[in-house]
Amino acid sequence: MPTTVIAYRTTIGLLWGLALWHSWESRGLFVDGSAFLVQIVRREWFFDFYAPRLYAMVMGQIPMLAALFLGVTDLHLLARLLSFGLFAVPTALYHLALMRAKNDPVLLAAVVAAIAVVFMTTSFFIVGEYNTAYAIVILAAVRLATAERLTLFDGLVLAAIAFAAMRTYEVMIYLGPLLAAMIFWAIRRAPSRPVFATGLHLVAAGLFLAGMVVATGSILKPHSVEHLSDTVATATNFWQNLQFDMALAAALVVVGWALFKPQALLVARPYWWAGLFLAILALSPLLALSDTLVRPLAKSQYVARTAAGLVIATIVAFIWVYRSSLQVKLQALVVLRTPEASRRFIAFALSMMLAGLPSDIYLTRTWISYLDTIRLEVRARDGVIAFEDTPLARNPHLLLVEAWILPSLSLALRAKRGDGIVAPPRAFEGWQPFPPGQPYDLGPYMWRD
Repeated sequence: MPTTVIAYRTTIGLLWGLALWHSWESRGLFVDGSAFLVQIVRREWFFDFYAPRLYAMVMGQIPMLAALFLGVTDLHLLARLLSFGLFAVPTALYHLALMRAKNDPVLLAAVVAAIAVVFMTTSFFIVGEYNTAYAIVILAAVRLATAERLTLFDGLVLAAIAFAAMRTYEVMIYLGPLLAAMIFWAIRRAPSRPVFATGLHLVAAGLFLAGMVVATGSILKPHSVEHLSDTVATATNFWQNLQFDMALAAALVVVGWALFKPQALLVARPYWWAGLFLAILALSPLLALSDTLVRPLAKSQYVARTAAGLVIATIVAFIWVYRSSLQVKLQALVVLRTPEASRRFIAFALSMMLAGLPSDIYLTRTWISYLDTIRLEVRARDGVIAFEDTPLARNPHLLLVEAWILPSLSLALRAKRGDGIVAPPRAFEGWQPFPPGQPYDLGPYMWRD
């Protein structure tokens, strides 16, 4: 079984290795990302159209904006920098959480599990601000759980990430109060309450509650009623995300065993049963050899984002209870604190992350092929290109198509002004940023290979 040090270093290495690879392959352009790229270069400024998610948007766009100010006009490089910004923010936050938890194998396993079950299975849509929101929540929970006393530095960190959380995503409607309550618990159990450190903790709690207010307002008065309705309607469709389902099922097997037969955590049996789901997850790319939709799907990661928030809330609750006075009253936690059980627990969490790698690699490879296909089509023709006349209308590329974004992605991939623009399917009647026959003039900004 891997030691805590090995699990910590392996997770850090995988997190940043994947972030750099995904950035290099411009995975941040998936769906809304290409519209962000086009709008940023068109304005030569942040694309900050939605105030309730403003801070997450701005943080992810900083590397690209820095390059724009330095005179970079290569859309390929800018796409990589936008992707890096989008991936680097949650990755850095999870990294900080891992650093804080590395000396406690159970807490470390909880953070790795959050990455494996949520981030690895829902972050193909990395432009979604929920990725940053969930990472902020895990970092805040771990810092509060591991704080033996109130310090000025912890207060500053909590206040900073609480400020970022205030305008990040709608899930703060319930995660904000949860973290605020955890801060009050940390203050109450502290052996002393220095004025400035306590004040900063209270500020952080207030900011998390302010995030709840902002989130509530964004739901009561949404930017788009249609988008909110779609989000609510698809919230129960998380089962369509095979990666999320298998990782969550494996975790639930162990949780169930811990609740009903805690002593079993000292042996391998629960983990072998959970391992069956991890084996399916690891082998799931092979399902792409068939014609069914039962396979890893990039677009299905988006529909699991709402259910993922409930998983994050559960992990935060676990972290809180584990470090509270209840730790000596709940048999499962008593068992988990033993060296044998904690080693198995961290090994299982790391196994979940490793089991998710094949599907991540598979989906990224399909994205590379998809992007190359659009680029070749756009440069081979001029004017408006009928979607039905391209390979995009057939599998496997069809599985990555989001109709409204095709013109924006085509515009981003053009090597010269006269290159073509792929139109949405003929039956599509939804909103588009611009008519395919009248693309934005991006001036000197072109995609260079």
